Amino acid sequence: MRENIHNGDRLELTVDALAFGGRGVARAEGFVFFVEGALPGQRVEAQITSVKKRFAEAETVRLLESGPHDVKPFCPHYGKCGGCDLQDMDQAGQLLWKRRFVSDSLSRLGGEETPEVLETVPSPDSLHFRNKMEFAFSGGGSERNLSLGLHKRGSDESIVNVEACGLQSPLAMDIVIRAREFCRDSGVPSWNPRTRKGLWRFLVVREGRATGQVMVHLITSAGPGAAVARALGAQLMEALPAVTTFVHSERRAPSAIAFGERVVATLGPGVIEDEVLGIRYRISPDSFFQTNTGAAERLYAKARDYAALSGEQTVWDLYCGSGGLSLVMAQAAGRVVGFETVESAVEDARANAKLNGIGNCEFVAGDVRDMIASRGERPDVVITDPPRKGMHEDVVQAIAKAAPKRIVYVSCNPATLSRDVALLSQSYRLVEACPVDMFPHSAHVECVALLELK
Repeated sequence: MRENIHNGDRLELTVDALAFGGRGVARAEGFVFFVEGALPGQRVEAQITSVKKRFAEAETVRLLESGPHDVKPFCPHYGKCGGCDLQDMDQAGQLLWKRRFVSDSLSRLGGEETPEVLETVPSPDSLHFRNKMEFAFSGGGSERNLSLGLHKRGSDESIVNVEACGLQSPLAMDIVIRAREFCRDSGVPSWNPRTRKGLWRFLVVREGRATGQVMVHLITSAGPGAAVARALGAQLMEALPAVTTFVHSERRAPSAIAFGERVVATLGPGVIEDEVLGIRYRISPDSFFQTNTGAAERLYAKARDYAALSGEQTVWDLYCGSGGLSLVMAQAAGRVVGFETVESAVEDARANAKLNGIGNCEFVAGDVRDMIASRGERPDVVITDPPRKGMHEDVVQAIAKAAPKRIVYVSCNPATLSRDVALLSQSYRLVEACPVDMFPHSAHVECVALLELK
């Protein structure tokens, strides 16, 4: 069929599945089509955008028949903004397909014939659930065309001026709108990655859902701009008393990452606090903390259940960040050792242990591969929560050599989870996996899996 398909062609397709990432999957005469903007059960008119050897990519032009989980999107920016990709699917459909993402991945990539995958644990809230969002600047200057919002779907440069967002709190949206107007009125342009000139780069809003504390983190280019940045912070804190701290950081690196390299100024304490499962966490501007506090409680509780601690075990927590899972495990473990590459995250973890009066945790900074390979002890349980790329093969081998009785694997990427499960399969069996809906209205899925020594 490939010979008869060309870019620009329009076809009527029936969508029968959802691919990881949110595109609809349709099949015709043995050929596979990945269709942007289409959901399972729908019949659509689609335009071909790319033809490969074994599949084609397409975009939905017109909906011909609705599917069983179709709903009307709640956001006026849906389809333009890249923040969501499943707002037009109901919650039941989202939970079903996220479970299938994990199951299919473990079967295809993990070598598990019939993986035991539980039903997806829903987020307690499907609206206003995010405690952190990153907003990007573009444009500005004398023309007052400055934008502050989220990236346009499919673009790394174009910014949608978000006026309403169902993922964040109304307060966070108020902060964004006020900051946008201030920066427009300032006449100062945003950072231009091509010319490497301009000031404004990112605005990050973080909220402590249990404490009500709010941090605004402004990231600018390096150089003149401290005075106008401080003025923005002062204005926000005066107008919105809920904003308890404002941090201005500089970033010299051209890469578009909302991460400050040097703190220039701080109004207020410079940190906020939040709480998960009775553990208090100090959150600094660039520290990692789960973006959905309610769903994080359910994720951590499942991980704690899988660890099955009785008060005597030694636990290793790999990629421990600021100690989120370590401190939860410490309540029922003999001792916990957290390993983390980022020094500032380790400092946060130590501060969080002190904040909660937890003394059976040790946190060490350095390359995770080297540290666990040279540790010279056998843990009873290993907790691992790696980045999206999963664990390095050397880390997998070091875990297998240490031979813990149980591995609790927390993953934000079913593909790399499945790959690592396959690498561990000679020594460990996958007991079960539990998806958690950390990001409603998105195709992303968090998952916690239990592996036991054979």
